Amino acid sequence: MAIRPSRRTTETRRTSGYDEFGARYPEFVERIRLLRERRDRRLARLAAMSVREQRGEVRKLLRSGSMHLPYAFDALKAKQQLHDASPETVEALAARCDPFSRFTEHITTRFVRKGRKTRMVQDFGPQKRMHQLLVADLLRTLHPPRQDQFLLNGGMPKALKAIEVAFREGYTHAVEVDLIDFYGGVRLPGLANMLRPLPGAVVDNVVWDVAARQWLNPFLYMTGMSDLSASGLVGLSLGATTSPVVGEVIIRHLLDTAQMGQVVTYADNILVLGRGRDDALNRAAHLREVALGLDAGPLAPQIGEPAGFRDEHTYVEFAGHWGRAIRHQLNWEPNGRKQQEHRVADVASTLSAEAIAEAERKVTHCRRAYPMWRTADRWEAQRLAELAAVRYYQDARPEHLTDAQHKLAIAYLTSNGLDLLELLPEGTIERHRERRMVLWRETQRLLEAMLPGNTPRAA
Repeated sequence: MAIRPSRRTTETRRTSGYDEFGARYPEFVERIRLLRERRDRRLARLAAMSVREQRGEVRKLLRSGSMHLPYAFDALKAKQQLHDASPETVEALAARCDPFSRFTEHITTRFVRKGRKTRMVQDFGPQKRMHQLLVADLLRTLHPPRQDQFLLNGGMPKALKAIEVAFREGYTHAVEVDLIDFYGGVRLPGLANMLRPLPGAVVDNVVWDVAARQWLNPFLYMTGMSDLSASGLVGLSLGATTSPVVGEVIIRHLLDTAQMGQVVTYADNILVLGRGRDDALNRAAHLREVALGLDAGPLAPQIGEPAGFRDEHTYVEFAGHWGRAIRHQLNWEPNGRKQQEHRVADVASTLSAEAIAEAERKVTHCRRAYPMWRTADRWEAQRLAELAAVRYYQDARPEHLTDAQHKLAIAYLTSNGLDLLELLPEGTIERHRERRMVLWRETQRLLEAMLPGNTPRAA
């Protein structure tokens, strides 16, 4: 049976214009594929070289036209500009690839909300994105992550698996060290040395992007001020493709300098493991001391409370997850903040049908990601009931009522005695509140048929 691409992959390709471009110019797409294969071979050779040999080879790769063309194509794809592009468009962009030189390009700054935090993110144009993609690949080759760094090396599933292995090896306690405002705390002095043999001019113009800082806030540069907070570009840019890779290089340097052994990292979250409470806490304190003196910082580490995997009343917390040993195996589940992020039904009046469907997919995906989460079925049932109710509030088709009725009944039966109305979003306008009561009454009838004599009543 053929393997079908996921809905997300298909939608991304359609949005980027990749399929349309490929249909118009199949020979050019094949040329890009062959150039990628050649690039991968060159990067593999670079990884096997000595540091001295790498210096000259990196400069050759940075100036190689055959290296530039795939990154120009990928930049236009990332910017969703392939719909109207041609091979000549891609080649013209590749011809402007010069990561050694400073240049300006329009940058959009936008606010992105994640959980309770709002962050300023820069959206770069295709030329800067092309440079960032090229340099990010070189940095990944020159500075591969340690085996205990998982952001770009297997992600959170592998990070949690590594913690489970350490637990079986006798590491009983852990302390989370969170680097507060990690990207914002990075400073240019010391960064160029850390990223060698990447040339200093490339660090300035692509990684740090001096031109972008001048463009966003020229007054601060004219006056010689070093605080760029008014521009939104402080430290590493949250929108640059290079930033996650550079962040991993900095974390690696921090862990190597501190000579840290048993740790697990995911982005700027570091879990320090120990064979006892004091062991974990002392190792975390040492890591904090080194982080405060880092050349590219100082960084701002925050040490959490030490916890044991077998503690009855606490969890080990790591990167939005709670961990606890149940019998002889670790159980992971999303922490309270992460669970709360899925309660999008609180803003019912602003959710489109597409947003509700996407929220449902995220809830189901979150549930499947934690096979040992003891209350997962209850949590999933309640979130799906809320979303189905919101869909009915906004579009009172009979099929939406039936769907919401059934999902609400399941949520009630798994809720451990919650009142039926407590499971329903209140709604934000009178029409929503009227439909809420219709849904409540219809679900009561369904439950009465299922459980004669045990109909749930409102409080």
